[in-house]
Amino acid sequence: MVLTCKFLKIKYNFTRRPAAAGFFLLFYFFFTSICFSTNYNPKITDIDVIGLDKTRQYVVSREIYHSLGVYIDSTIANLDRNRIFNLGLFEDVAWRLVPLENNCAVLQYIMIESINKTPPLLFPSYDEEKGWSLNGFLMIKNLQGKNRILEIFAGFGGQQKIQLLYSDPWLFGDHVSLSTYLERNSYKHLFLNRTINVSSLKISIGKWYGEKIKLKLSPSLTKKSFTNSSNTLVYKFFIPDIKIEFDTRDIFWNPTKGSRIIQSIVPMLGKKNFIVWNQSFSFFFSTFNDFVLGFNTTIQRKFGHKNDVWLNYFGNSYNIRGWALPNKNESLDNSRFGHEFLYSSFELRKLIFKKNGPKPNITKGICLVAFADIGAIEKKWGLISKNSIIGGAGVGIRVPIPILQSVRVDLGWGFKNENFNKNCTIHFAVQQKF
Repeated sequence: MVLTCKFLKIKYNFTRRPAAAGFFLLFYFFFTSICFSTNYNPKITDIDVIGLDKTRQYVVSREIYHSLGVYIDSTIANLDRNRIFNLGLFEDVAWRLVPLENNCAVLQYIMIESINKTPPLLFPSYDEEKGWSLNGFLMIKNLQGKNRILEIFAGFGGQQKIQLLYSDPWLFGDHVSLSTYLERNSYKHLFLNRTINVSSLKISIGKWYGEKIKLKLSPSLTKKSFTNSSNTLVYKFFIPDIKIEFDTRDIFWNPTKGSRIIQSIVPMLGKKNFIVWNQSFSFFFSTFNDFVLGFNTTIQRKFGHKNDVWLNYFGNSYNIRGWALPNKNESLDNSRFGHEFLYSSFELRKLIFKKNGPKPNITKGICLVAFADIGAIEKKWGLISKNSIIGGAGVGIRVPIPILQSVRVDLGWGFKNENFNKNCTIHFAVQQKF
């Protein structure tokens, strides 16, 4: 047993692997596969965590719910593996059994840490709405090995932005999180002849209730101004943002089953009050040949003050894909602008080029997607009708990237009144659409 543990601890350090390690590994997995194929059901007498370098042991141990002194329960072990992977700290996570005498075994969780820290970087970036910027960036995703996040960002060009983020997902005990976000930003409005200036301070406190329900309160102080050659509109708000989430997804970055339901109420409290109510319903189903079918419906209602500077629009990476971004010459009375909307998205996903690893494991790979979006947006909810509907369809790819989860590229064609646009549109974004 001692020899086995020593070997496993250097499994991923090839410069230190002993000469006979390959033969031992081959024998080990052959023996393990025989155990599983013959309904091997040992009693778990010890639990080991293998592969940690920067991450503290307790960060992983608190996600392990399998008990000692009981027979192996693969369902619980799989759920443990999913929770560890969803921390976002590891490139690959697996579990396996090390047989002992008297029908006992050691349950081992094996993982490979991702790149969780960037040196100070200077790089160009592109945003659909704001264009190109030159950015300075420093991010530590696993600060002190405690799964804390520290992010410092400065951008110049399409947006003049300074941003500071600190987050601790377990600050006050059992799944109670705290994050602080500070932002100053300036950029040109996408479709209005105005420049936007934003100053914001937000503190968020979140709590998981069990494994499926999360409540988050995010009070913030925000000043937002919209300036053109004629005047400046200034809004100062206290925003006690409240969000409740029901989440049964197995894997966050690329779910294969489960659901995610989000209800968010955003009161904008100031001289001109209004309230935004956002709802999101996502469902995922495993189908044939490891394809995953994903479905999402998103609804926004807005009550109170409404002004053109607060208009939303359809035609970007996060709602209806396949449409070019609106410009400053476009009429705000067409079917792409409004304060209230409803849209649905369908995606058929397939993970390819997965890395081989010990089974049962979770690993990342390139994800191919076929999608279709459809929805309607209007300035008032009662105006939404069949004539308001627009949509888009196309294909895309998601490439896993350390720290950011994945980069998303979608190629789509918009449609309205059963007619597709002649030209396609490419959308760039980070992470899955839903």
